[in-house]
Amino acid sequence: MKKTIFLFLVLPFFGFGQIEYFDSNSNPADNGSLNSATPAVAPPANMEDGDLVLLIGQRRASNITFSISATGGQDWNELPALTGTGNVSARMFWCRFNGEWTANPSISMSGTGGNTIVMHVFRPPSRAYTWKLDVDQVQTGSSAAAVITRTGVTTDNANTVTLAAWFTADDNSWGNLNDLSGTGWVVTGDPQYRNRQGTDQSATFAHLIRTTAGNTGDVSKQQTQFGNDATRTAIVSFYCFRTNMPLYMF
Repeated sequence: MKKTIFLFLVLPFFGFGQIEYFDSNSNPADNGSLNSATPAVAPPANMEDGDLVLLIGQRRASNITFSISATGGQDWNELPALTGTGNVSARMFWCRFNGEWTANPSISMSGTGGNTIVMHVFRPPSRAYTWKLDVDQVQTGSSAAAVITRTGVTTDNANTVTLAAWFTADDNSWGNLNDLSGTGWVVTGDPQYRNRQGTDQSATFAHLIRTTAGNTGDVSKQQTQFGNDATRTAIVSFYCFRTNMPLYMF
């Protein structure tokens, strides 16, 4: 008797978990001093394959070129350099962590003089996800003021994390984050990352995690110590998506 065999491919329903902020680290630590031309940063402990890693370099100088010096075994993507504000240069790099660091990553900053490196890590719902840019980086220079507002962006995809950044040529403290649209902005890592080497510099960050596409709303932070300085700001969004949905055969 001839047998008929049926094969069913079943794609089980998986609810999308929330992207999570994981951890941050910097060199120097906030309010420290560092003068290395190629500063390295120790990644946070207990990272996992699939984490989104944002690596940011800042130098207190104008129009500086940045490049990855030690990859740490990762495949880095670079965003456009942040220039145009006096004595402020910065650049963001990002990667999907492959599960193993071969060394602490470092950034070449074309010379010494108040150099800072910061790492922020975000975790996808599982290791089965990867990351892509959702909204390209936008940067803006702001004149000297106490409160600096970063205009938001509109994400194209669901399940995004958006990072906003502020950079200034003074060791300012930053506080009073204002989520101007009530969309959920929070401080990323430490309140600020000050480097007191030479004539000083400072950076601060905020992030917003969305499960649906839409406008992030604007967000502001205030320079609460050492005056009102001109600031270079940037904003960029990433989204994660599943790459290997399991198939079950019956």
